[in-house]
Order: sequence, then C-alpha cells, then structure tokens
Amino acid sequence: MHRLRSLVPSANYLFVFEAAARRRSFTAAADELNVSQPAVSKTIKLLEEATGLKLFRREGGRLELTAEGHKLYRETQQAFDHLHMVLTSLRSKYSNDTVRVSFSASFVQLWLLPRLKGFKAQHPDITLRIEESGRDDQDLNEEDIDISARLGDGQWPGLHSWHFVTEEVAPVCSPDYLMEHPALTSAADLPSHQLLHFEERHRTRLSWREWFTHQSVDLPRIRQDFVFTDAIGSIEAAVLGQGIALGWKHLVHDHVEAGRLVFPIDAVYRSGKAVHLIMPAQRPAKPGAMLFRDWLLEQGADVPIGKPGAAVTFAANG
Repeated sequence: MHRLRSLVPSANYLFVFEAAARRRSFTAAADELNVSQPAVSKTIKLLEEATGLKLFRREGGRLELTAEGHKLYRETQQAFDHLHMVLTSLRSKYSNDTVRVSFSASFVQLWLLPRLKGFKAQHPDITLRIEESGRDDQDLNEEDIDISARLGDGQWPGLHSWHFVTEEVAPVCSPDYLMEHPALTSAADLPSHQLLHFEERHRTRLSWREWFTHQSVDLPRIRQDFVFTDAIGSIEAAVLGQGIALGWKHLVHDHVEAGRLVFPIDAVYRSGKAVHLIMPAQRPAKPGAMLFRDWLLEQGADVPIGKPGAAVTFAANG
C-alpha cells in the first residue's frame, strides 16, 4: 500500500477537493461531479480530518481556501495534470485514428449526418466520436475534444480557428404553409404568423425579437406558443408546416434543396460573425483530426443566401 493512503484513504477525496477548490463552491463542485452538495461537504470534512488540515473557510458568505488549502490545491492540480499527460501519452498510440468532435445537436443532425458517408468513403480508417454539446464555452483540452465549432470573430486564446460559414439568418417555412398564407410578403407581415422559437440554455443565438429589430420592425410583444431548446426543434416544426422558424443558412440548406422548406420573403440578417472550426493549440493535432477539418472546409457550406450559385432561392408569393 502506498504511504499516501495513510493520509488520504480514498483518491476520490482529492478529486472532490480539486473540484471544490477550483470552483470555490461546494454546490458547483457537486454539479460538476454529479453528486449532492452534502456529499461534497462530507468528503471535504473527511479529507480535513484525515490530513489534520483546515482547507476552506467562509468569508462574507464566500468559500475561500486557507493557506494550506491553496498549497494542496496547487500541488493536486500539478499531480493531476502530470498523470493526465502520462496517460494521454501512453494511450496516444492506440487512439490516433479516433477523432473526438463536438458540435451542436442542430449542426450534427441537420448538416453533418447527411454528409458523413462521404467522409467515411474518403477516410475509412478514421473513427469519429461525435458528441452533441449545448455550450459555446467548452474547454477542448479539459474535455479532450479534437475539433469543435464556435460562433464569433475567430479570436479565442488557446485555440486555432478556421472560417467555416458566415452567419446569415432568414425565415423559413414549408411550401404548404406558404400556400396557405399567400399574403405573406414582408418582414412586417411575420408577427401575425405562428413563429417558432428556440432558447438554448448555455448558448446565445439570435432571437426573433433581435431579427425583427435588424429588419426595423417594431414589436410591442411576440407570442411564444412554441419554444424549443435547440434550433433543430424549431426547424423540424417548420418542415412539418407548424409555423415559421429562423433558419441559419447551413442548417436549412438540405431542407431547402429538397423542397421541404422555402424562404417566404426576401429578408436576410447578416451579423458579420461566422462559425469557425476550432482546435486546441496546446497539443499537437491528430492526423485524423486534420483530415476531418480539411474535409469540413471542402464542403462549401458558405454560399450566401440568394447569391448566384446558392442552393436556395426566395419563394415567390401571390
């Protein structure tokens, strides 16, 4: 038995301590570790009793580390980082052909899945581990993600980025819905229609109210009969003829190509931002990750709405 165990009976004590010290909150640590707050509090108490150290104190309602707590936290983080590096290095020869990617559910379902067959045909030896994320602020290093995407200006510390698709957003509906509402001719007509909303919990995206503001349409209030937790819900509801959704050009591309969705009016919001592919800069990229990035960029997703060569056109009304 290692002599450390005489001071720390369970390695789990250190994992709980590291999370609580990093987050400065027993509650946040509990959420991260998927345990209850009392369980975190009890584990910290057991660690303090085993080591004979006072690790935390309360100051004005805030949780702070003591001097001993600061030192143990620093050493614990360094030890964890070193072990992670060693294990990652040992595993690398077995995982070079496995690429971990993380994108929004709407991107995975509406854009990526219809095209994956093409990537596999070109690179049959590369395994993709595809995760659906609901956050923009993922730590790619901590979560061991090789490639993700982020909306913004492409400037993020610790990340390499590549322009993928500019943000262009326009209303979309089914052809049947448009036929049933032939008087729909401008942005000012939209508030009287069934608008399909979505609100992501950990990601900020353009709302209908913001879209109307950019179109200079004044709105005292907007009905929200349907609110989804991801863009995929609102877009699929539009396909089913249940109303009008906001459509990001790359997410609705295939539905428009297939005639399942149309752009009922000539009104597009261009934010000046773009979706960028991102990769962590702190570690060497896997060869498979570079091939997947190159394949994504080759797909030509960035054709402006309504421009020559675009896969979509605005529907005629009347």
